[in-house]
Amino acid sequence: MGVMPLLDQLTTWSADDLAHLLQTRPDLLSASDRGLEGVARKAGTPVSLGRALVSADVGMLVVAEALVVRAPATVADLDERLGTNDPIAVAEAVERCRRRAVVTVEDGTVFPVGALADLLHRPLGLGPSFVDLADNIPTDAYDHLVSVLRADGTTHRSATTRAVAHRLSDPGTLDLLLADAPADARALLDELIAHRSPAVTLPTGFPYRQLDRDDPLAWLLNAGLVAAVTENGAELPRELVLAGHPDGLAPGAALRPIELGPVDGLADDVVTGDAADRANQVLDGAEMILRMVGQGEVSIRKAGGVGPRELKRVAKRCGLDVVSAARLFELLALTRLITTMDGRLLVSDLAGRWWGMHRHRRYLALIRAWLAADRFLSRGLIDGDGSTAVALGDAEPLAAAAAGRTVAMNTICTLPPGAAFDPQQVAAAVVWQGPNLWGTGEPPAEDLMTCTIDEAELLGLVAGNAPSPVLRALMGDDEPALTDAATATLADDQDRFVLQSDLTAVSFGPLAPAVGRSLAQMADRIDGSGETRTSGYRFTEAGIRRALDRGWTPESIEAFLTEHALSGIPQPLTYLITDVARRYGTIRVQPAQSVIITADDVAAVDLGANRKASGLGLRLIAPTVLTSPLDPVTVVEALRELGLFPVLEGSSVVLDQPADAGRVAVALEELPADWVGPALGDGPLPDEIGDAVAALLAAPENLGLTSRPVSERPDGETDTIDRRLQAFWRRAAAIDAVVDGAAQTITGVVVAIGPTVALLTTTGVIEVPAGSLLDVTDPTAG
Repeated sequence: MGVMPLLDQLTTWSADDLAHLLQTRPDLLSASDRGLEGVARKAGTPVSLGRALVSADVGMLVVAEALVVRAPATVADLDERLGTNDPIAVAEAVERCRRRAVVTVEDGTVFPVGALADLLHRPLGLGPSFVDLADNIPTDAYDHLVSVLRADGTTHRSATTRAVAHRLSDPGTLDLLLADAPADARALLDELIAHRSPAVTLPTGFPYRQLDRDDPLAWLLNAGLVAAVTENGAELPRELVLAGHPDGLAPGAALRPIELGPVDGLADDVVTGDAADRANQVLDGAEMILRMVGQGEVSIRKAGGVGPRELKRVAKRCGLDVVSAARLFELLALTRLITTMDGRLLVSDLAGRWWGMHRHRRYLALIRAWLAADRFLSRGLIDGDGSTAVALGDAEPLAAAAAGRTVAMNTICTLPPGAAFDPQQVAAAVVWQGPNLWGTGEPPAEDLMTCTIDEAELLGLVAGNAPSPVLRALMGDDEPALTDAATATLADDQDRFVLQSDLTAVSFGPLAPAVGRSLAQMADRIDGSGETRTSGYRFTEAGIRRALDRGWTPESIEAFLTEHALSGIPQPLTYLITDVARRYGTIRVQPAQSVIITADDVAAVDLGANRKASGLGLRLIAPTVLTSPLDPVTVVEALRELGLFPVLEGSSVVLDQPADAGRVAVALEELPADWVGPALGDGPLPDEIGDAVAALLAAPENLGLTSRPVSERPDGETDTIDRRLQAFWRRAAAIDAVVDGAAQTITGVVVAIGPTVALLTTTGVIEVPAGSLLDVTDPTAG
C-alpha cells in the first residue's frame, strides 16, 4: 500500500493519535511543516521506517515480518502464518504497528507501509519467493513445475510464475513434486525445510551440472526446488518452507510484553539511604578525579586512554575500585568536564561553572550525562576484576544506547514501592521492548543490560535491586520532584571539619568544593564511613610537601586549617607542618635542558660572565661545565650569534608544559545559565509535539474547505484579483481588503476561494467577502 492510503488514514486520526506518532517516531516532526502529506511520505521512506523498527518491540517485529511474507493479510491470517494461536496478541501487536504508521488497517485487512518489505530481508528466516527465483531455474525444471502443478493456463510468464508460487505453498504440493524423488533427495529437502534453511552452500565445482547425478542436491536443483543464484550459493523458495510448516513459522513467538514479577525488597527508607550513600560517594569520587586532572596528576598512554596502572593509582587515591574509577572517567568526559588533547588529559572551562553549582545540581549533571550517553561506560574495555581496564579509550559509540538505557530505567520504575526486581527478568523484559536498541548482538544485549544496572547502582539510581526516588522522578519527567529528591539525597556542602590528633581530618558531610580542593592539596583522601557519610583526609609529609610545592606557606596552611577546623589544630599536626617546612628546600634542583662543555675553565668563566649571553640563564656547575634552562638548539643558535662555534651533541629536547596546559576552552556561550548537564536525548519536547499536532490538524486538507470557481461579478466580467487568487491557493498571501469600512492587510494561507475568501492565519481562519478585496500579493517577495 502506498503513501496516499496512509495519508487517507492520517486525516482521520485524532490529536492524541498524531501526538503518539510524533513521540514514537520523532524524525517525522521535521516533515510536519509540510502537512499530513509530508508526514505520510516520510513515514514510508526506508530511513524513517528503519528508525521505527529499531525501537519496535518483539511482537511488532514478528507481526511485521509475517505481514511482508505475503501481504495483505487479516489478523487471522497472521496468527495462522505464525502459529501462535493467540489472535488477541496478534491484534494488539498490529495495533502498535498501526499507531506508529508501520502498517495500515482497512476493513480488517493489514497492509505494510512504504518500504517495509525492503527492510526485512529474510522475514521469519525465509528466503526469496519463487517469483524472485524463477529466472535462476533451468527452463526444463521450470516447465516441469508448470506442468506438474497445472499452472499453464495463463498467457503470460509472470502470471504463470505467480500461479506456481501459489501452488508451492500448499502442503499437499510437496508430496506431488516428490513422488519420484530419491529418498536422500527427499530427506535433504525435509532437513532444509525443517531447519528453515533457505540459503544452501554449493560445493566446489559448481555449476550444478558437474555434480554427481546421484547427489541429492543435484536432484533438487534439476527439479527446480532449489535455485542457484550465485556461483557458490543457492536458495530454497520460501513457499516450500511455508508448505513444510503447516502449524506456523513462529508458534513460540513472544508477542506480549514480559511483565515484571516484583520480588520482596528492602524497605523504602533503606533503599533511599543506600542510594544516597552511593550518590554521595560517586559524586565525591568524580570530583576527586576532576581535581587530580586539573592539577595535572593524571597521565594518559601514548595509545590513548588512562591505562590500568594509572587507573589503579587514581582509584586508590579516591577510595574507589578500578572499574568504578574507569566509569567515572568516562562519565566526566560525557559531562564535558574533561577531555583529551595533544596527548594530555585536560579540564574544560566548564569545570568553573560546575564547582559553582549546588551539590545536588552537580549530581544531576552526572546522571543526565549518563542517561543521554551514546555508549556504555567502558563498554568492552573492562575485563573481569578490572585488572586490564582502560578509561577514555576508543569505545565505539552505539547510536541507540541512550534509548536502550531509557527503556531499561523506565521498566525498573514500573515496580511498586517496596518491591525489587529480578535482574534476569528485567533484562528479558527490556530486551523484548526493543531488541534492536542493543546493537548487533556482540556483546549480547543481556550483558549490556547487566552493565546498565551496574552503572545505575554506581550512580545511586538503583539500590537493593529497586529504583531510588531520584530515578523515579527523573524518568517521570517531574522536574520539581527531581530537584526535591536530589536535594534530599545529596548532603549539603560543609565548610568545617574536625582535625584529630592522629593527623586526620573528618567532615560529617561533603566539603564545599573550594574547601575540599584546598584540603586535598595538603592531605590525602581516605575511605569514609557509609553510615555516617564522613569524608576523611590524612596529613602526611608528602601531603604537606605537595602543598608547599603549590605555593602554600606554613603560615597560610595553618591559617586555612584554623579557619575551617571546628576545634583548632592539634599539636601533632603543627609539629608535622613545622618539620616539613624546616626541611623543605634544603636540597634544590635547578632545571637544565642544555649542558655546555668548554675546552678549559677560562672559557667557561668568560662565557658565564658575558652580558650578551645573560639571556641563556647560564650556571657554572663545574670548572668547564655550564647549564642552561633553554633547549640545546636555542643555546647553539645564541652562541653562534656571539661569534662562537658550538657543536650540538645529541638532539634531545624537552619542552616545558605551557602554563594553561591543564585546561581547555569549551563553548560556554552555547550553554544555558542554569546548565545541569546534557539534555536527555534528542527527542522533541512536549510543546514541540503539541505545536506540530495543532498545525497538522489545522492543515488545509483537514478544514473541509474546497476550491471554488472564480466568482462572476454582476457585470459579467471576471475580476483579475480572483484570477490572481487562484495562484495563491494553499499558499501564503497578503490580501488587502476593506473590512469594517477600513482598508486592512491580512496575511495567511489561502484555503478557500469563492464568494468568501478564507485565510488560515496565526489567530485562526478569517473570512473576507470577495467583493471587498483590493489586492493580493506574495508576502515573501521583496
